[in-house]
Amino acid sequence: MISTKPRLYQEKILAECVRANTLVVLPTGLGKTLIAVMLGLIRQKTGKILILAPTKPLVEQHAKTIKAQTGIEPVTILGTTSPEHRKGLWKNSNWFVATPQSVQSDLLRDSVKLNNFSLIVFDEAHRATGNYAYVYLARKFTEQSKSPLILALTASPGTDTAGIQEIVDNLYIKQIETRSENDSDVRPYVKEKQIQWIKTSLPAEYKLVISNAKKVVGEYLRFLKKTGYLKSADLSKIRKKTLLGLQDKVTDDPNAMSALAGSIKGLHALELLGTQSMQAYGRFIDRMRKDKTRAGRELAGRLPTPIKLAHPKTKLVVKYLTGIKQAILFAHYRDQVEELIELLDQAGISAKRFGGQKGGMTQKKQKQTIEAFRNHEFSVLIATSVAEEGIDIPSVDRVVFYEPVPSAIRHIQRKGRLRKGGKVLILATIGTREDALFYATRAKEKRMASAIAGVKPSAKSQITLGSFSDKGPFIIADDRELEVARLLKSVKIKRITIGDFVISDRMVVERKTAADFVNSIVDGRLFQQLAELKEAYDKPVILIEGYNLFGHRAVHPNAIRGALASLISNWEIPVVFTASPEDTARFLEALSKREHGEARKPSIKMAKAATLDKMQERLVASLPGINLTLVRRLFDKFGSPASVFAASIDELKSVEGVGAKKAEKIRQVLNSPYTKTV
Repeated sequence: MISTKPRLYQEKILAECVRANTLVVLPTGLGKTLIAVMLGLIRQKTGKILILAPTKPLVEQHAKTIKAQTGIEPVTILGTTSPEHRKGLWKNSNWFVATPQSVQSDLLRDSVKLNNFSLIVFDEAHRATGNYAYVYLARKFTEQSKSPLILALTASPGTDTAGIQEIVDNLYIKQIETRSENDSDVRPYVKEKQIQWIKTSLPAEYKLVISNAKKVVGEYLRFLKKTGYLKSADLSKIRKKTLLGLQDKVTDDPNAMSALAGSIKGLHALELLGTQSMQAYGRFIDRMRKDKTRAGRELAGRLPTPIKLAHPKTKLVVKYLTGIKQAILFAHYRDQVEELIELLDQAGISAKRFGGQKGGMTQKKQKQTIEAFRNHEFSVLIATSVAEEGIDIPSVDRVVFYEPVPSAIRHIQRKGRLRKGGKVLILATIGTREDALFYATRAKEKRMASAIAGVKPSAKSQITLGSFSDKGPFIIADDRELEVARLLKSVKIKRITIGDFVISDRMVVERKTAADFVNSIVDGRLFQQLAELKEAYDKPVILIEGYNLFGHRAVHPNAIRGALASLISNWEIPVVFTASPEDTARFLEALSKREHGEARKPSIKMAKAATLDKMQERLVASLPGINLTLVRRLFDKFGSPASVFAASIDELKSVEGVGAKKAEKIRQVLNSPYTKTV
């Protein structure tokens, strides 16, 4: 039994969910979680219940709801708990609430099986696309469970049929139950919302700064058009996505690279100016003056100086939040959030920031802030996108969007925070991309219903993947490589100290993303790893995931080419490029089949005992910026590690390839007193 009496539409939806895998589309605040709890009570007779949620706060919120409604205290499975401890937790209950990544990790480690589970609930089901863990878990559940039933929950699955179809296929959905705020059985419970777009114009002085900034960005774009990288230099038609797509194409042209970087950063500056504030633009300029890249510093010198003039939206924020008991103000940029807090404080309106962990806000701080808001200790919660999805934030009298959002999913989630009789206000600046979003957002919401209507039930049936059998080809994957490991058909998870994927008793693969490969050249880590690979295995392989080697850090393309040449010529290690984690998995499987054809099973090996010369090489290679080639040049010059360490800056500089900066850094490392970093 549950403590809350279900509404009629919830009972109708539940009756359908019992029959087959179901996607439930229901606006925020209308009780999707209660449907999941009721279905769990029915299904607990045939197996264990697992409710998945994408974040720790959501997991804890669902666990709290289950206990309040049923008296059952579910076990929570989170990534913050050690894998060894989680292994024991799986035996302690019949009800579990977990993050998908922690369950995926435990499945790959064989810490849990899903054969005794009868229901998995996928909350925020619109995430079930691409490589997200929901996709893997749905497959494993369908494969392993004796009696699998899936319930998927979302306020908005998207606005195009193809996107929704992907979710339906990935979660093996056989039917969709959808309700809108206008359905007759839902309407009595819908909060009355007044949604109003507030459009504002920029003053002439403000527009002049934007006009001058556009001229600077336009010069970069015209250069890219002149050199053949762009078809049009019309700023109104240029999108950031288009520019990002050019990064792989300009790697051999330093001038084009600089112009492209200036264009991308310049577009961001224009967006801050037009949609945020002059202060946010000014802070961006300050950061660019200290930027590591020449393009960033050059842009800061060319863009117009900020003026002391407030964006008209800041005045509207004060106007529409004055006298409101409780409100949420959504703002996209962290810099702008800080400015809005200061602005409201000056107007006598108490406000606090609510952001994500990437923005420096711990989960403990998130909880404290929400609790203080619930207790009316302040009036306005200024939130980034972290407050859009599922977190148990109290209903409010007013929701204000500092800027419109292009995503219909985010738009719908934000509106769901409003209590009955409240208002949603969306601020937009005329003459910017926000103006266009007014029409685009409305159109996207209308398209959702027709998109759902075009979706067909999933035709997928049970499949087998990610299992382990030592009878045929299998791969041993390092337990820190779960992104690829979960895509392998036969895999065993272990902690590996040398390499990432053991293919056979003689072959190991070291996987690096393009960015990591470049970073490992810069910090000298690559050549130390190569030495370990060669000592432990007869046939090591370097696999680089991604083709954009030249778009990372300020590293000259010739340095990267030299490292690749050294790998093949000096180290005699093959280099393989793959496009994605999926491509990597398929290549590893092809490699495994070839090796197992010679009856060679994977075997984890440790590095052989190093000879004296190898130990000396590693010692000197640990110095900053020193690779194996430079190690041998240093030995040719100085003879021993002790002599290298004793060499002066001028003596070090006399070795080919050791410049002034590198020599100074080496002396700094060797001469500075040791101070432990906390």
